[in-house]
Order: sequence, then structure tokens, then C-alpha cells
Amino acid sequence: MKTIEFKTISYSGKDKINEDYILCHKLSDNSLIAILADGMGGLSYGAEAAKIVSESIMTTILDHVQDSSPEDVLRMAFDAADTAISKKCRELKCRMGAAVTVALIIDDCLHYAWQGNVRLYKVSNGGSLLLTTDHIATETEGTFLTRCVNGKGYREEVAVKQAKLEQGDRIYICSDGCYQHIDLNAIQDMEFTPDGIFEDDVSLIEVKMSD
Repeated sequence: MKTIEFKTISYSGKDKINEDYILCHKLSDNSLIAILADGMGGLSYGAEAAKIVSESIMTTILDHVQDSSPEDVLRMAFDAADTAISKKCRELKCRMGAAVTVALIIDDCLHYAWQGNVRLYKVSNGGSLLLTTDHIATETEGTFLTRCVNGKGYREEVAVKQAKLEQGDRIYICSDGCYQHIDLNAIQDMEFTPDGIFEDDVSLIEVKMSD
């Protein structure tokens, strides 16, 4: 039977508070919840938004994973996160939000969903495959997220996708500060210590399927 091992890394960008947030929880030897949220720096309370989104998603999955399908539980989790952010925005009279990617591994199946530009890669003997699509738009003023968790609901239903996992496969969930500045080969070897080097936060979850 396959077992799951995971590692996490999160470094603050240069002269800033880390606005990334990671949560991982093993449901069993071969089942795992992995979440990486990246608070939106252009809005208020980026670090708090990432924490609220991650914790709300984790709590919802833990509450419902035994009695709901993976697809339903992930959609419930994103709805709960949006509600939690909406409540905090009203409380603080501010705008806040986060990009987030969630992986729910049950046995040999990866179920995943995302909003924003936190990426999910699958690495196997055949090479690496990017499983997510960045929800971004580039304009003259810069690059903007087109989807995120910001307390305003979702324009479209959050898509939940699946991928088969084999023995020896690895997945990587990466913040944009990670994949924009660090080569995927270095990410796979976990050979970087960028604390304070880059402008943006650098965060990564590595999950391995082993014997």
C-alpha cells in the first residue's frame, strides 16, 4: 500500500511579513489534505486572509470528508472560506482576499481545486505536469488575479479536478514567489534557502507517494 510523506517550506520576502499560509493534515497513511494560500498584497490584511482561508477550508474538509464526496467537500470548503472572508471584511471594514490551492489525496487519487495563481505540479518518471491554470490577467498597469477567495462569491462554480497517483509520484504546491524565481529542478531537490532574498514570499508543499 502506498504511503504519503510531505514537507513544507515557507520564507518571507525581502522586508515584508510572510503573507503565505500552509496547512497539511494526514487523514491516514495514504490520505492527506494539503493547502497553500497566498494573501493578496494589494489589499488589507494579506497574512490574515491567507490564514482564514486555509483554516476554514481545512475545518470544512475535516467536518465533511467522511460523509461527502471529494468533489462536494471541496466545493463546500471553498464556499465556507468565502463566507469566512466576507464576515471578516465586514468586521474590519476592509477588503481582503487570497489565492489558494487545495489538494485532497485519498488512496491513489488526487482531488484538487484552486482560485488564483498558486500552482500545483505533478512530477513522475515521465516528467513534470502543471495541473492548474493561473487565474490572472495582464494589463498595462500590471498583472491581476481574475479569481480568488475575497468574500464576494465566485463568478463560476469552483472546478474540482482529479489525477491518478502512482508509486514514486510527487506533487508540489507552489506560491508565485516560488515558481517565478526558482527552477522546478531546485524545487524538487528542496535545495534553496531564499529567506529575505526575493521580493515576494516563497512557499512550497512537497508530497511524495512511497512504499
